[in-house]
Amino acid sequence: MSKTVEFRSLCPVATGLDIIGDKWTLLILRDMIWGHKTLFSEFKESPEHMPSKMLSNRLKKLEELGFISKKSGLINKKSVYYFLEDKGMDAFPIMIEMAIFTSKHYLDYLGSTYTKEARGIMIKNRKEYMSGLTKNYRSFKKKLVL
Repeated sequence: MSKTVEFRSLCPVATGLDIIGDKWTLLILRDMIWGHKTLFSEFKESPEHMPSKMLSNRLKKLEELGFISKKSGLINKKSVYYFLEDKGMDAFPIMIEMAIFTSKHYLDYLGSTYTKEARGIMIKNRKEYMSGLTKNYRSFKKKLVL
Protein backbone atom coordinates (compact mmCIF):
# COMPACT_ATOMS: atom_id res chain seq x y z
CA MET A 1 0.00 0.00 0.00
CA SER A 2 1.24 3.44 -0.83
CA LYS A 3 0.31 5.02 2.48
CA THR A 4 -0.28 3.96 6.05
CA VAL A 5 -3.86 2.96 6.72
CA GLU A 6 -5.34 3.05 10.20
CA PHE A 7 -8.10 0.73 11.31
CA ARG A 8 -10.56 0.87 14.21
CA SER A 9 -9.32 -2.25 15.95
CA LEU A 10 -7.25 -5.40 15.61
CA CYS A 11 -10.37 -7.51 14.98
CA PRO A 12 -10.22 -9.05 11.48
CA VAL A 13 -13.97 -8.55 10.94
CA ALA A 14 -13.79 -4.86 11.90
CA THR A 15 -10.66 -4.36 9.77
CA GLY A 16 -12.32 -6.11 6.82
CA LEU A 17 -15.29 -3.77 7.18
CA ASP A 18 -12.94 -0.78 7.25
CA ILE A 19 -11.49 -1.96 3.94
CA ILE A 20 -14.50 -3.23 1.96
CA GLY A 21 -17.53 -2.71 4.19
CA ASP A 22 -18.77 0.60 2.89
CA LYS A 23 -21.90 0.88 0.77
CA TRP A 24 -20.15 0.97 -2.62
CA THR A 25 -16.83 -0.89 -2.74
CA LEU A 26 -18.15 -4.41 -3.31
CA LEU A 27 -20.55 -3.08 -5.95
CA ILE A 28 -17.61 -1.74 -7.96
CA LEU A 29 -15.84 -5.09 -7.65
CA ARG A 30 -19.10 -6.83 -8.60
CA ASP A 31 -19.42 -4.71 -11.72
CA MET A 32 -15.87 -5.56 -12.68
CA ILE A 33 -16.08 -9.33 -12.24
CA TRP A 34 -19.62 -10.01 -13.42
CA GLY A 35 -20.14 -7.06 -15.77
CA HIS A 36 -16.58 -6.57 -17.07
CA LYS A 37 -16.92 -2.84 -16.52
CA THR A 38 -13.70 -0.88 -16.92
CA LEU A 39 -14.63 2.75 -17.58
CA PHE A 40 -15.97 5.36 -15.18
CA SER A 41 -19.01 5.88 -17.42
CA GLU A 42 -19.78 2.15 -17.28
CA PHE A 43 -19.75 2.16 -13.48
CA LYS A 44 -22.12 5.14 -13.55
CA GLU A 45 -24.67 3.02 -15.45
CA SER A 46 -25.07 0.58 -12.54
CA PRO A 47 -28.62 0.34 -11.13
CA GLU A 48 -27.54 1.67 -7.72
CA HIS A 49 -26.70 5.11 -9.22
CA MET A 50 -23.51 5.81 -7.32
CA PRO A 51 -22.76 9.55 -7.14
CA SER A 52 -19.79 10.55 -9.33
CA LYS A 53 -17.74 11.94 -6.45
CA MET A 54 -18.28 8.77 -4.41
CA LEU A 55 -17.32 6.61 -7.40
CA SER A 56 -14.12 8.63 -7.91
CA ASN A 57 -13.26 8.29 -4.22
CA ARG A 58 -13.91 4.54 -4.14
CA LEU A 59 -11.92 3.86 -7.32
CA LYS A 60 -9.01 5.84 -5.86
CA LYS A 61 -9.28 3.95 -2.54
CA LEU A 62 -9.40 0.57 -4.30
CA GLU A 63 -6.35 1.51 -6.36
CA GLU A 64 -4.41 2.69 -3.28
CA LEU A 65 -5.23 -0.56 -1.49
CA GLY A 66 -4.12 -2.67 -4.49
CA PHE A 67 -7.55 -4.10 -5.35
CA ILE A 68 -7.57 -2.50 -8.80
CA SER A 69 -5.21 -0.76 -11.18
CA LYS A 70 -5.84 1.87 -13.79
CA LYS A 71 -4.41 2.40 -17.22
CA SER A 72 -4.80 5.16 -19.79
CA GLY A 73 -6.06 4.10 -23.17
CA LEU A 74 -3.57 3.72 -25.99
CA ILE A 75 -6.08 4.59 -28.71
CA ASN A 76 -7.99 7.25 -26.79
CA LYS A 77 -5.55 8.81 -24.31
CA LYS A 78 -8.41 10.47 -22.40
CA SER A 79 -9.97 7.13 -21.47
CA VAL A 80 -8.96 5.61 -18.14
CA TYR A 81 -9.54 1.89 -17.68
CA TYR A 82 -9.81 0.14 -14.32
CA PHE A 83 -8.81 -3.49 -13.87
CA LEU A 84 -9.07 -6.00 -11.06
CA GLU A 85 -5.87 -7.18 -9.47
CA ASP A 86 -5.42 -10.41 -7.52
CA LYS A 87 -6.38 -8.74 -4.24
CA GLY A 88 -9.63 -7.54 -5.80
CA MET A 89 -10.38 -11.03 -7.07
CA ASP A 90 -9.76 -12.36 -3.57
CA ALA A 91 -12.94 -10.52 -2.52
CA PHE A 92 -15.10 -12.77 -4.75
CA PRO A 93 -15.74 -15.40 -2.05
CA ILE A 94 -17.16 -12.65 0.17
CA MET A 95 -19.51 -11.52 -2.58
CA ILE A 96 -20.56 -15.11 -3.32
CA GLU A 97 -21.33 -15.74 0.35
CA MET A 98 -23.31 -12.49 0.55
CA ALA A 99 -25.32 -13.49 -2.53
CA ILE A 100 -26.04 -16.93 -1.05
CA PHE A 101 -27.06 -15.45 2.32
CA THR A 102 -29.28 -12.81 0.72
CA SER A 103 -30.93 -15.29 -1.63
CA LYS A 104 -31.59 -17.65 1.27
CA HIS A 105 -33.36 -15.01 3.34
CA TYR A 106 -34.64 -12.50 0.74
CA LEU A 107 -35.14 -14.45 -2.50
CA ASP A 108 -38.65 -13.05 -3.01
CA TYR A 109 -37.27 -9.51 -2.88
CA LEU A 110 -34.67 -10.19 -5.58
CA GLY A 111 -37.24 -10.80 -8.32
CA SER A 112 -35.76 -12.06 -11.57
CA THR A 113 -32.27 -10.68 -10.91
CA TYR A 114 -31.22 -13.82 -9.08
CA THR A 115 -32.62 -17.30 -9.48
CA LYS A 116 -32.66 -20.41 -7.31
CA GLU A 117 -30.61 -22.06 -10.06
CA ALA A 118 -27.86 -19.44 -9.78
CA ARG A 119 -27.86 -19.85 -6.01
CA GLY A 120 -27.67 -23.62 -6.41
CA ILE A 121 -24.63 -23.35 -8.67
CA MET A 122 -22.91 -21.02 -6.21
CA ILE A 123 -23.66 -23.30 -3.26
CA LYS A 124 -22.80 -26.64 -4.86
CA ASN A 125 -19.77 -25.55 -6.84
CA ARG A 126 -18.36 -22.49 -5.02
CA LYS A 127 -14.73 -23.14 -5.97
CA GLU A 128 -15.50 -23.99 -9.59
CA TYR A 129 -17.85 -21.02 -9.90
CA MET A 130 -15.23 -18.60 -8.54
CA SER A 131 -12.49 -20.20 -10.61
CA GLY A 132 -14.63 -19.83 -13.74
CA LEU A 133 -15.36 -16.17 -12.99
CA THR A 134 -11.70 -15.45 -12.38
CA LYS A 135 -10.61 -17.28 -15.53
CA ASN A 136 -13.28 -15.49 -17.58
CA TYR A 137 -12.21 -12.10 -16.21
CA ARG A 138 -8.51 -12.73 -16.87
CA SER A 139 -9.35 -13.77 -20.44
CA PHE A 140 -11.46 -10.61 -20.89
CA LYS A 141 -8.63 -8.47 -19.52
CA LYS A 142 -6.06 -10.03 -21.88
CA LYS A 143 -8.24 -9.61 -24.96
CA LEU A 144 -9.19 -5.99 -24.24
CA VAL A 145 -7.77 -3.58 -26.78
CA LEU A 146 -7.34 -0.15 -25.28
